[in-house]
Amino acid sequence: MSDVITDVPPAGLVQAQRIAIRVAERAAASAFAGQTERELHRIVDRMVLDEGAVGVWTPTTVGFGEGTLSCYPTDVPTDRALWNLDLGMVDVHPITPDGWWGDCTRSFIRGTNHAQAEALATIERIHAAVLAAARPGMRACDWFAVFAAELDRTPYVLLDRLRNIGHSLTADSSYDDGYIDASNETVMRGAWAVEPFIGNHLYGVKREDVVWFGPTTCTVIA
Repeated sequence: MSDVITDVPPAGLVQAQRIAIRVAERAAASAFAGQTERELHRIVDRMVLDEGAVGVWTPTTVGFGEGTLSCYPTDVPTDRALWNLDLGMVDVHPITPDGWWGDCTRSFIRGTNHAQAEALATIERIHAAVLAAARPGMRACDWFAVFAAELDRTPYVLLDRLRNIGHSLTADSSYDDGYIDASNETVMRGAWAVEPFIGNHLYGVKREDVVWFGPTTCTVIA
């Protein structure tokens, strides 16, 4: 990524992120009861290549049921099967042929369990509020504070083991400007992946998108 930040997200970043979104949303829509984490994991990695990416910059993460309590690159998919009343999530990280990185997570539900549905609706509301609060020149810690205020209104907790809701993202690197957490006072420029991850002792829900922080406007890449 160029050091010059404009209001328009780079075309390569947009391409990478749109691949990530398409794959994550297709995977979330197609997951079925009885399918295992390993089976969906293999499908997702094949989808990434079918979409024109050359691979992933960090391992794909898939979790069902209690497997949704952690979403970290070291999490290895298992033979845990998706129930017919269950939550799941998939986190996708494609690399385009010219080196741009994408990052997208989608949670999904199967069946009509009310408690699970409320958790999923809650992360959608929180994520929307965080996206709406993005402003040029804001610090990572200020963005995290928006999330924290929203979370305080719910019965859920932050599940991320590093206590953050995202990270900086560049063409061939990530985390260079740190995390979106309570202590990072970095003014956000360029691309940041925002991924609130909440839940309880039974399951977690997460949604992730990439926001471009330009000099005068912010753009959610969709």
